[in-house]
Amino acid sequence: MKEKISISGSHYLQEALPLGCWAPLRPKRGNPLQRLLRHHQKKIDLLVAATAIGLMFLTGIWMFLIELAEVCFHG
Repeated sequence: MKEKISISGSHYLQEALPLGCWAPLRPKRGNPLQRLLRHHQKKIDLLVAATAIGLMFLTGIWMFLIELAEVCFHG
């Protein structure tokens, strides 16, 4: 049983095949590390950004303590 269908609104008619007659396409399995990175990309980006902000904060505190020590002991 074949039926004619219109594709994307054009006047060209094509015979429609029944559903399930094609095997599902499986994409090539890439490097497992690349798939893992792609799957968790947002979490990784958030972790890197939080680490960078935290390190900048700790560096600021360290520099403040050094300046404070210079003022207290050399002043």
